[in-house]
Amino acid sequence: MSKARPSAEIVAQILRQKGFGLGIERGRALLLWPEVAGPALSAISEAERLEEGVLVVRVADSVVAHQLTYLREEFLRRYQEQLPGVVRELRFQVGVARKSKPPSPPAPPPKLSAEDEERLRRLAEGSPEELQGAILRAGRAVLQKQKANPHPPCPICGTPSPAHPCKPCQKLLNEPAIQREAGRLSRFPLRARLEGNPLQAARYLAQKRLEAQLRDLLPQVIQQPELMPILQDTARRYLQLRTGEKDVRAYRHLLPETLASLLKEV
Repeated sequence: MSKARPSAEIVAQILRQKGFGLGIERGRALLLWPEVAGPALSAISEAERLEEGVLVVRVADSVVAHQLTYLREEFLRRYQEQLPGVVRELRFQVGVARKSKPPSPPAPPPKLSAEDEERLRRLAEGSPEELQGAILRAGRAVLQKQKANPHPPCPICGTPSPAHPCKPCQKLLNEPAIQREAGRLSRFPLRARLEGNPLQAARYLAQKRLEAQLRDLLPQVIQQPELMPILQDTARRYLQLRTGEKDVRAYRHLLPETLASLLKEV
């Protein structure tokens, strides 16, 4: 005579057969993320979904994603302790708002001075009458944006900043992974392996390195014309990096003026 099974075991089997068990595991994995990540990190990240053992966590920005990858093994160990075999990998994706602070209402646009308004009016008067209203509105928007953010944008992340690059991006430039990618992009400009701000940082570094190489090569080529193919190759990689295009013959104008006049083809 077979032994009666506990009701909990029977319910668990039914749930597994109907596919509910997997859903419960997914829900538990998502709910467990704040405990696994801790209060500080869970405030700027959110477990979004579990797919075939891969937990996708959305984070505030690419810098946070990059830093969390260093803690990946510790996160997986904590999941293994709590939910053995459920979370086998972690993937960090950019695109969640920071939860530590509620979004503040947008600040009203700064007021323009009488001189600004007069300058815009004179600019609009020189245009066809049917366009003057649109020109005034566009001009006001541009001036208000400049007054709201008087600093030019960071060349990497685009955030207005008095320092170029901005301080967070300066830290990003010192990351070994970014510097390795920059070295690779200076040789193979069209084979990027990163994305988002890390990629922009690597491209920024690679462009600076290629610009320095071009400056060093130019006087040598003038003295030794046989080095011209090396200068052409460096200029080609520089333009490929800037444009993302393989054929860069139409972009010679993006080279420094002295180089553009010397190089007849790239």
